[in-house]
Amino acid sequence: MRDLRYKEFNPLKVLHHIDRLKSLAQGEEIAPVTIEIDPVAYCNHACAWCVDPQHYPYQLSLEMYTKLIDELANFTVNNFKVEGVVLKGGGEPSLHPEFATILTLAAQQGFAVGIVTNGSRLAQHHEVVAKYANYVRISIDGPTPESHYAIHQRKDFQAIIGGIKQLVAARGQHRHPIIGLSFAMDIHTYQLAAQAIELGEALHVDYILIRPPFFEEVGSMPTMTITQAQTVRQHLQKVASEYVGTLQIFVGNWVSDSEQQFLHKKIMIGSSRRDLQVTDQQPIEHRTRRCLASPILAVITADGSLYGCCNLRALPQWSFGKLDYACGIGFQQLWEGEKRKQVLSQMHQTKCLKHCTHPLSKYNEIIEVMQDQAKWHSQFV
Repeated sequence: MRDLRYKEFNPLKVLHHIDRLKSLAQGEEIAPVTIEIDPVAYCNHACAWCVDPQHYPYQLSLEMYTKLIDELANFTVNNFKVEGVVLKGGGEPSLHPEFATILTLAAQQGFAVGIVTNGSRLAQHHEVVAKYANYVRISIDGPTPESHYAIHQRKDFQAIIGGIKQLVAARGQHRHPIIGLSFAMDIHTYQLAAQAIELGEALHVDYILIRPPFFEEVGSMPTMTITQAQTVRQHLQKVASEYVGTLQIFVGNWVSDSEQQFLHKKIMIGSSRRDLQVTDQQPIEHRTRRCLASPILAVITADGSLYGCCNLRALPQWSFGKLDYACGIGFQQLWEGEKRKQVLSQMHQTKCLKHCTHPLSKYNEIIEVMQDQAKWHSQFV
């Protein structure tokens, strides 16, 4: 059994990027570790919880994408390089008519490549995905045809299952791509969590992720009361803790900002010497009103716009500008441009907090410690 918790999904992998975080703590520029690229801004599903509820008929031209990937492969800032590309967001990436070429070009330029997909085109692309992707996460959400349709509004569940089977078979015994199923579950579907695990086992994927859906930070009205949200989280945790098989189960514990004020969650941190009870407060960005970690990631949407955070994708007021290679405007020009400096300043002050699902909280905590000149209590571990 390979345990992703100690390798691919180990949170301590951030230590591989400690020099970048140290540079950010010192106010220096870096190149992002990961670039998320949206090949298209449209989708063939209609999920109620979509993080991109507004779809548009945009797609990156193969010419622009090729120039972008070529530039990113040679882009450095203070000796830092881009290491990974994720094809996701904005819409369903595999709908791009040149999806196989897009994936291949990124891998051939030396990037590790991740894919986030609804799975509807896996049967068509399973061979190239198995060959070039480092990970594939399928947002399937419902473990049965009925529950899948209720969320995605498309009757293609069996086709998706068939594509996943083909991808698993094409991968063979190799460690990559890591294949996982993601289930966003609310009060209407949370009791299907055990069936989600059964589906993951039947398909021989590496893991499943079960979590509550995002709501307010992505611009959607909550469809659960606070009590219902707590019920969902508690049930998902219970099902995961009771599982005794070999499939790896990850439980997302996202809590909305409106719910935070009603919660007083306590965590017991244990050791062989003592137990220390601490209070888990709001994410650090709420407490410090600072977010300095965002340059570790960048997002390029299907219309060629550059953003500094996955939570801000497709919100024009947060754009760093738009790629236009014909006019000499590439990634470097936008990254070093005045508009990015202006928008980044607003991000540093968390003016965008209402959109945040806090994906960089742990990085921000490390940066805050690195900026602590007094090194309070650092003599004790």
